[in-house]
Amino acid sequence: MTGPKKAAILLLALGEDGAAEVLKNLEESEIQQVGYYMSRFSDISPEELDIVLEEFYSKNVLQTEGMGFNASGDFVKNSITKAIGTERARDMMDNLKSYQFEGALESLKFMDPKLISSYIVHEHPQTIALIIAHLTDLEQASMVLRELPEHLQADVVYRMATLEAIIPSILTEVDDVLAMEMQTASAVGTKMGGVESVAEILNMLDKASETRILATVEESNPDLAEEIRELMFTFEDMVLIDNSQMQHVLKEVEPKDIVLALKTASDAVKELFYSSMSSRAAKMVREDLEDLGPVKVAEVDEAQHRIIRLVRNMEEDGKIVISGRGGTELV
Repeated sequence: MTGPKKAAILLLALGEDGAAEVLKNLEESEIQQVGYYMSRFSDISPEELDIVLEEFYSKNVLQTEGMGFNASGDFVKNSITKAIGTERARDMMDNLKSYQFEGALESLKFMDPKLISSYIVHEHPQTIALIIAHLTDLEQASMVLRELPEHLQADVVYRMATLEAIIPSILTEVDDVLAMEMQTASAVGTKMGGVESVAEILNMLDKASETRILATVEESNPDLAEEIRELMFTFEDMVLIDNSQMQHVLKEVEPKDIVLALKTASDAVKELFYSSMSSRAAKMVREDLEDLGPVKVAEVDEAQHRIIRLVRNMEEDGKIVISGRGGTELV
């Protein structure tokens, strides 16, 4: 048995309160893993329980005699709720419900991107989009996309960006396509894909692939392409620019935009701006920022977007190089 599966058995044996106390000490990703198995157990044999408890028995942590075992849905929900709170538990339980049965889509998450690409390359672009959108590992998703023929990439990205709730019957069709038993979605459908997911995946591609795909998407839907671009580089991503590159950017930025944009910026971004200016200019911006009264959030967003667009245009024109983006690490 895997570690998460053994942990799930142990937590179910501990009871709701005991399980909650343990879950409080786990990361949410770990709770998700353990909860995945907890929500799927309907019955555990005495032999399986003994295997797990034997690891703890020598330390007198647990005793098997007379121990009950509850694998109900309420148990999982209640113990996770006690550990992380109602709102976060509700989101996590919705996630767990959307993966009721293991199958094709789940198995893909453990496969090599090239292998996945070979499985799906001859399918309809809409089917390919759904499969890639289902991959929660964004690096894996970007590698699968990269392995597809160039003539397919932009079409698949466009379809991923416009995906919404996927009803279980569609996932069942994908199951038939992959010729494997797959997991079904919850009755209300599972949110997949979307512009945010596409933006993160494209951020991991090399610049040439990213530009080519977005240009093709733009031909069909300019607004969608722009929405993807806006999400691909946020104002907080400015920290990826080094000081020498940032100095080129600052020569093109309106001074009033700098002050407005820094209103809600993190300390790291502010420090990047200050350290890329002369000490006199940095002092003036700090003072202007301190004197700046309440402003509309929309005004701050607009100033940040103007700077983001400038940075993106300068990068596309080769005037600056941003480190840390797919295929553009500096050497």
